[in-house]
Amino acid sequence: MISKNSIENLKNIVDIVDVIGSYIPLKKSGANFVCVCPFHNDKHPSMSISPSKGIYHCFSCKAGGDAIKFVMEYEKLGYAEAIEKLASIYNVSLEYTSSKSELKVDKKILENLNLHYKILLYKNSEALNYLKHRSITDSIIEKWELGWAASSQNTLNLLQNEGIEPKEALEVGAIKENENGYYASFINRITFPIYNHLGSLVGFGGRTISDNPAKYINSPQSQIFDKSKIFYGYDKAKSEIYRSQSMVICEGYMDCIMLHAAGVNNAVAVLGTALTQKHIPLIKRGDIKVTLSFDSDAAGVNAAFKSSKLLVEHQIDGKVVLISGGKDPAELVASGKEMELKEILKGGMELGEFYIRELIANLNPQSPLEKAKALRAIQEFSFNLDPIVAQSYNSLVVTLLKIEPGSFSLSRSSSKPSSTNLNPPIKFTEQKDIAELSILKNMLINPEFCEVVKRYYGVEIFKDKATYRAVTGSQSSNNEHIRELELYENLEEYKSVEDLHSAIRPLAIRYYEGLLKSGRLSIEEIIECKKRISILKGKR
Repeated sequence: MISKNSIENLKNIVDIVDVIGSYIPLKKSGANFVCVCPFHNDKHPSMSISPSKGIYHCFSCKAGGDAIKFVMEYEKLGYAEAIEKLASIYNVSLEYTSSKSELKVDKKILENLNLHYKILLYKNSEALNYLKHRSITDSIIEKWELGWAASSQNTLNLLQNEGIEPKEALEVGAIKENENGYYASFINRITFPIYNHLGSLVGFGGRTISDNPAKYINSPQSQIFDKSKIFYGYDKAKSEIYRSQSMVICEGYMDCIMLHAAGVNNAVAVLGTALTQKHIPLIKRGDIKVTLSFDSDAAGVNAAFKSSKLLVEHQIDGKVVLISGGKDPAELVASGKEMELKEILKGGMELGEFYIRELIANLNPQSPLEKAKALRAIQEFSFNLDPIVAQSYNSLVVTLLKIEPGSFSLSRSSSKPSSTNLNPPIKFTEQKDIAELSILKNMLINPEFCEVVKRYYGVEIFKDKATYRAVTGSQSSNNEHIRELELYENLEEYKSVEDLHSAIRPLAIRYYEGLLKSGRLSIEEIIECKKRISILKGKR
């Protein structure tokens, strides 16, 4: 583990504005900075960053924390990984406790397995023949470190000989457990080592060469392997992706490998059926254009349909390329059609157009009511887009639905059907009572003020009871209500307890007058309420 002193030292050195600004464009706003929040589909700057406090906070989705937390969330890293990444950026040496060796075990297990699998491949003629049949050469095998997982007992014996405990192997997905005991995660399969975006070995993929119905499998989910955020081949494609500002995303290991063999060195593969929300941060690291190259079967088209929507909603440009004739990229390369494949990849359909065309094709609207339903489905998608992007699909929708151009709008800025649930973004300041915020912030800054409010007024008079409880409790700055309060600017600062009383009395009077109007009080409560109002109004 990383020592606490090292972590605190790093926190003192790290500039949160520099860190977040390296990922997202920032704009100065008073003493703070603002930006579009990367953790939800934000159209207006909802995130605020305080350089003096060293925190960020989104007033919309409530994401927030310090620089370490931001790197964790944006890069999808663990706590220790985020610290190590920041330490490398700022050239800070980290100290580890004695349990640091435990962190090395994970890497050792997977590296040992990978080496073992690579050796076994050249001892299995059936596996080698299968790869040769798929046009996988020795140089490709070496580059992609392909291997062979033999029997379960073979893997268990290796782990035992290396002195690796079953619990450790379980944690990294090398083995599994059932009522009969432990068994290997990969049995009689060609193995594909999977590296994360940092270049660390985190798991494997396995391909059967028998009649096993599970043709491909991945390592089980673990603390180091999450298939929904990893691109196979990203470690090898990264430099070309940033050089070309483009990325080709395909369906499987073999497609990715053969695309690279054909010179398409910016190709990566998903480890599931489609892109997920967790993939987005990797794509959004640069101004990357995406080409989705999925199979043209039903599963591939559906994956492209879901993925295109996700990408457009996150303001990522790109296109969809479906290879006709039931072929996939790997098959085209294997049959010597590399140039044909490259020409196919130059074409394709823009992401949003593909999504809208498929949406209409799936709904197949015929009657006017069906067309209206299809239009609402399109608008639910388009209202989340930049108005210029949304309106660019108008002519497409007119053509496909055969409706009048002026009868609808795809932009949120125009009127929209009442049946939709989409609400325009609301500025966070509109949700808050500024007078109440001023009181709460003064309570946060001045412990004496906090005690005065607790003693004479209490939580009842506050609308924002959650923030009151956070301020009067022992909450850290990582509490979302505290973060939000600290980032509000231009709030009145009280110089004395009398200033505090003067500010809070109107809130208290408003509260008690509201009780009187509610009609829910007993005679005794009404008398007490009027008495308190009288006292409050009589104080100077």
